[in-house]
Amino acid sequence: MFPESRLSALEALVVIAVVLAYGYVQLSYALSIEDYVSDEIWYVSSSRNYLNKVFGVRPRAADAGYRMTLELAATGRSDYVEKAARLSAEVERLGGRVVKSSEYYGSGTNPLYAICADVPEEAVEALTSHPYVRSFGFGYCYPNAGNILNYMNLEHPPLGKYLIALSMVVCGDRPVCWRLPSIASGAAILVLQYALLRSVLGGPWGGIVAVLVPLVTLFDRTFRSMTLVAMLDAPLALLTYAACLLALRGRIPKSAAFLSLAFSTKFSGAFLVPALYPDYSRRRPPAYAMLLLAYAPLAVFLALSVPLMIFRGGFLQWWSEGVEGAVRWHLSTKVEPGRGPPSASPWDWLAGANSFVLRYRCEEGVGCVADLVASGNPVLYVATTLLSVYAIPRLRRLPDGGRTWTYTWATWLMYVLLWFAGNRSQYSFYMVQLTPLLYTTLGVLVYHLSDLDNLRELSRAWLEILKSLLRYLLGEVSLRIRVEVETGSGSTVREGAGGSAVQRSPAHHGSARIPLNTAVRSRTPT
Repeated sequence: MFPESRLSALEALVVIAVVLAYGYVQLSYALSIEDYVSDEIWYVSSSRNYLNKVFGVRPRAADAGYRMTLELAATGRSDYVEKAARLSAEVERLGGRVVKSSEYYGSGTNPLYAICADVPEEAVEALTSHPYVRSFGFGYCYPNAGNILNYMNLEHPPLGKYLIALSMVVCGDRPVCWRLPSIASGAAILVLQYALLRSVLGGPWGGIVAVLVPLVTLFDRTFRSMTLVAMLDAPLALLTYAACLLALRGRIPKSAAFLSLAFSTKFSGAFLVPALYPDYSRRRPPAYAMLLLAYAPLAVFLALSVPLMIFRGGFLQWWSEGVEGAVRWHLSTKVEPGRGPPSASPWDWLAGANSFVLRYRCEEGVGCVADLVASGNPVLYVATTLLSVYAIPRLRRLPDGGRTWTYTWATWLMYVLLWFAGNRSQYSFYMVQLTPLLYTTLGVLVYHLSDLDNLRELSRAWLEILKSLLRYLLGEVSLRIRVEVETGSGSTVREGAGGSAVQRSPAHHGSARIPLNTAVRSRTPT
């Protein structure tokens, strides 16, 4: 047998190889797409608007001078085409070059009447003050969508767009740079998966599982697609996973910091709160746990939103748009069924139904095929679901105490609640927040159930449950609920089914807790 140090080194080499392969595939693909992909038009454009309007930064997208999108004051298509031709001639007279004009803009149901041009720095003022120009933006050519130069995407928190904007400043305003935050998030997730599993699984078999899970995640189409495009979901998935890893290791304040950042990236970061509460309250008083779970994320969100408050003219105006408006938006069905991309319920995500296509690749003579699809791996998703249900009677005996199971399914249930609360415009790519956790849960379950003793124990537990259920249905047994309240001083008040209370002193003292125990009691003596 190899020494443990050699096994660890071999595992590390395999994980590094997986991350490098992932990075090569993603970067190669990102370089091949010199345009917006799917909802990048909204997130990238709003990120660019943050730079232009909120921070006064002009992102560079041209080798010399500035690339500008100039929106024209046009009354209709014909008026726009005439003015676009005249303004294009003016751009060339000033030493600039038109990149996109009426062949790209001005068509569709919600057109942007604009031209995009590379202009010398000395020509900027002349063009921005031109009588034909209504508004303008610096950076990569904006997409053809009406009012996109003013769109701020306030229905989502700002952190994810800050990351995209930062990539524009550091790397440049071009497609491959927009996508670097998502690609980096995917790479970090693969490393964290190994770190989490290796910390809870022991022995050589545990090392094999810890290495295989990132490899399986790499082949997941939802994961690869969503950690490529410049959207909010890949950073959300990374911050969610980091918060869970730190909570599992008992680093509660650090976990709360990552939870706060996840919430400030997308409001669904808060879906992790019920999953984390048991860990937080186990190590901290419940009041302090709620402080970390509720007020810390809100404080970080407000702090990161201060620039937007100033831009919008004050707290109340920002609150109306960025909080009240966002809540209404998230609780509504935004696109009627059949009029947009196929909506998918949370159970559809697991079954691979109604997958969201982010991009089609079209070739002359061949047609168009779906190139980027958030379809996941329904075989493994369903297998994980079935194994998760099977493990319920003995969750606490899993190597991680059932905590990754809780993180995964408690968060998924929040999406289910959102669905029934009225938001039927959910899409399969939302699953990427859960995909790394789901595969981690699968790894824990496979490791645990590979031991035949554990498998037999679970089978016996289910047999006992089924027997008790049958006896209950036949009227042979009744259920008894017992609530125990353990006070900080160590005394316990116990109330049984009859309502009488008995006070006792337990052997172990601790903070207040209320375990709920359900027992089966026979109706007749046995």
